[in-house]
Amino acid sequence: MIRFPFPILCLLLLAGTVAQAQSGTRLTLAEAQAIASERAYAVRYATFDKEEAASSTREIVASGFPQISGSVEYNRYIDIPTQVSSGDMFGFPDYLTTFLGGVAQATGVPLDAPPTDPDAIQEFQFGAEQTVTAGITATQLVFSPSYFVGIQAAKAYASAMEAAESSSIADARRAAGEAYAAALAAEENVAILREAESLAQEAFEQIRALVKAGLADATDADQLELAVTDVAQQRATAESMAQVALDALKFTIGMPVETTVLLADSFETLEGAFNGASVLGTPFDAVRLPEIRTQTKNLELSELGIRNEKAAGLPSIGAFYTNQRNAQRDAFDFLGEGRWYPIQLVGVQMTIPIWSSFAGKERVVQAELTRDRAATALEQLTEAATIEYRAAVSEYTSALEQREQARRGLDLATRILDRTRVRFTEGLSSSFDLTQAQNQRVSAQGSLTQATLRWLNAHLRLQRSLNA
Repeated sequence: MIRFPFPILCLLLLAGTVAQAQSGTRLTLAEAQAIASERAYAVRYATFDKEEAASSTREIVASGFPQISGSVEYNRYIDIPTQVSSGDMFGFPDYLTTFLGGVAQATGVPLDAPPTDPDAIQEFQFGAEQTVTAGITATQLVFSPSYFVGIQAAKAYASAMEAAESSSIADARRAAGEAYAAALAAEENVAILREAESLAQEAFEQIRALVKAGLADATDADQLELAVTDVAQQRATAESMAQVALDALKFTIGMPVETTVLLADSFETLEGAFNGASVLGTPFDAVRLPEIRTQTKNLELSELGIRNEKAAGLPSIGAFYTNQRNAQRDAFDFLGEGRWYPIQLVGVQMTIPIWSSFAGKERVVQAELTRDRAATALEQLTEAATIEYRAAVSEYTSALEQREQARRGLDLATRILDRTRVRFTEGLSSSFDLTQAQNQRVSAQGSLTQATLRWLNAHLRLQRSLNA
């Protein structure tokens, strides 16, 4: 797929020169599709999703590298915590008591020990009024099956978003082509009505001259004047609709609505550029379609989801290192020469799932159902894409035949109008006959315009169904 460099298009089409600002920006169909592939709103949203998915992939990969965090904690105790213990908790040990008792017995000097109180309680307060602890902690994932599966899933998701962006670009190009063709048809309709108005005005001037000369009835002049008024109203309405179609084109391709746009292509140039035989000769392959690629990636994601749920039952290992310094002061004097006490720790932690009451098994079942749903969706999309291609081929061949019939009808209506004008000039046809012949030709021109528009849209649809 050929994509025009967007910065160049911006300079040529959006900024423009002073002359372009006065006359308008000339825009071909190819340029409109190129701008839409970069600036259409759906494409921009898809680009955001793709970039977000790529960022998520990098985030998941980064989570497996060392993680370092720092912390500083300051505490000021309004009331220092009090600990209590039994009164004899810090008494002599049994062997010392036995020894002293033996000495007293051997020397005859009794021990002058106070009586014991089994209900006595002692109170203690440990620590300083103010403390500060500062340190760093480093962690490193050593082994985690879920991490490796997560990386694969993130990459698959990023690929799915890239395919989704391609799908959005293909849809935007088709929408831009259809909007461009609709704007062309609206301009063509204006041209047809202007020509019809000119012909009706010319016939009216002729009949009015004949009426003044007494060679024609005034009713014929009134009939033609009414026809001129009717065509003028239709032309004014068509001009308004043509501007609406241009605004719709600008909105579709993401161009500011205030931009003045002139359509550089015509139905004739597009007919020469659209090679129907080449498109019809392209074999259908659903795998080329971006929406099929997106769903294929979704199926891959669901398979990875099953692996992730199974990996959740495997052990994971992580290592950590902590280095802290602790200071305790009775007053806020932590920047002085007081002592800081070190705390340093290194370790490895292993998490081993043992029993989840069959919850893990059910999560695997749910992941398998998600996989089956994704496989069914892929099958459905493939069948739908095949049907869409066949319908596009059928519509294209029908549009070709309808356009040829419309051309023959226009040729016939033109010949009828030419003969009727000659007969009207010779006085052999009435103004009603002339008006009817003119209306037939306008109708035939409109039918050809609509047939050409349908053919162009059918061509764009066929291209989209082939991703050509």
